[in-house]
Amino acid sequence: MSVATSLKTSQYYDYYRDKEVIFSKANIKYLKLDPREIYLKCNGGHWPCIINSSSLQQAKIIVGTSCGIFDILRTKKDVNVSLRYGFFEQNEKFQFFVTCNVINIEKYQDKNDLALITLAFNQRPPDDLILKLGEFIEINENFKFQNKQKIPINKENIRLLSIPKEETFIYIQNVPRKCILKDISFGGVTLLLVGIPKFLEKKEVELRLLFSDTNEQVALKGIIESAEFMPGRKDISVVEVVYVQELVPMNYKFHINSYLTSSSKKRIQKQNENKLAESDSKNNIFSRIKKGDGIVQKTVEAAEKVAEKVSEKVDKVSEMVNKKIEEVSEKVQEKKSDKKESDAEEK
Repeated sequence: MSVATSLKTSQYYDYYRDKEVIFSKANIKYLKLDPREIYLKCNGGHWPCIINSSSLQQAKIIVGTSCGIFDILRTKKDVNVSLRYGFFEQNEKFQFFVTCNVINIEKYQDKNDLALITLAFNQRPPDDLILKLGEFIEINENFKFQNKQKIPINKENIRLLSIPKEETFIYIQNVPRKCILKDISFGGVTLLLVGIPKFLEKKEVELRLLFSDTNEQVALKGIIESAEFMPGRKDISVVEVVYVQELVPMNYKFHINSYLTSSSKKRIQKQNENKLAESDSKNNIFSRIKKGDGIVQKTVEAAEKVAEKVSEKVDKVSEMVNKKIEEVSEKVQEKKSDKKESDAEEK
């Protein structure tokens, strides 16, 4: 397993370990779960069961109360069992076991002939299960919290979304109309079509989109929340469609989520690159300063030498001045002495 995949499984397990996935028909189809491959292994026997839901820490299964495994699990709640999961990918099947123990047994929907059994995993489940359920939960979490984040439709984004072209069909009250996609999100779409706004608003619609990577067409049911004329045109309307949230197909959610997570990674990578560039720039500045230390040191040494020579000259000048002062002082004293002697003789 690659480092990136290993990191992804760790993140999924840390973030979503207690999130439960209900195995409805739509979810079973998207997850490519093979119900025929689900069974319990216990006391050397194998018993088919229906998996009702699963998280990354436990699973809930449905068994018949007349089934032999039910009596074993009911009377020996501390018995270890293994739950087998079965999936298929690209026409290839893969299965794996998860060791569990029983933590709860109750009636299923108040039916006496069916029991809902809760199994707790004894350890972290296989990475295959973490990746399957983790991605599924991530998509639905992002669908919930990034519902209105719009993706502009342009050549690059069409390629990333695996949409063949921006032109498609929208069915307004079961009548097909050509339209052009302008932006798209988890929760709705903005498009252009020929029509008068007041006759379009609040109409029920169904948008048809084809994804080229899976060659699957999805139908998105919704309602036209608002419509207005395109600036400068009186025949084309800009239409805002809001999807019926509980009817948005998983394949559609998957493509929107893939784009948003990819864009988020690129944005984070760009930010990290910018930070690294700033750090390198600062290091280069410090490096240049360090390289300049030799020049600074030489300048300081030269200044010290000049100061030393100046100091020597100042000392010599000071010495000469002091000698001159002493000579003048001696002459003054001699003149004073001569004057005193002259005054004394006159007296």
